[in-house]
Amino acid sequence: MIRWEWPPWLKLTGLGKTVMIGSDLLIARFATPSTVPTRDCRFFDTQPFARCRVSFAYDGGLCPIYEEFVFNDAGDITFIEAWSDQPDRLPGNVDSDPWMEASDVRRLSTRVPGLGYGDGHVDPGGSAFIAAASMDPELEDLRRRMLDFWITWADEVANTAGNLDEDALYADGCGWD
Repeated sequence: MIRWEWPPWLKLTGLGKTVMIGSDLLIARFATPSTVPTRDCRFFDTQPFARCRVSFAYDGGLCPIYEEFVFNDAGDITFIEAWSDQPDRLPGNVDSDPWMEASDVRRLSTRVPGLGYGDGHVDPGGSAFIAAASMDPELEDLRRRMLDFWITWADEVANTAGNLDEDALYADGCGWD
């Protein structure tokens, strides 16, 4: 399982079930607590099969997020992709396509070799991934981060270390500014 959160968030924030649990526990321990007061999930006939609009509630206000979930043939989630639910941050035009169904939606999940069918296995060191990443800088960024998860994740966290108060950390991504 892979979790990718587009900027201003921390990009690759989960890789494998154990790592995702560990990184989530770290975030829960050190980040500002939140609740999820709203959740609207829809299901589609094409990948990503599940798409959700959620709002996290922080002391500073609501933080709307748009998430998509890719599944393998067994029904397991293999990729989670998330964006700030702000018009200038989404992968498509929210006014004309609120659930990002158009063919020109710019998502990473459709470019990752192995996702969306079969077992959903993704091999960042495999020839298919290397070839695809050589032509796609965003895919190469994912590949690089997958090969060295904890270091790249820690670097992203360190890059935000000067902005740990809630208003500074979340204002951009939550649309509070």
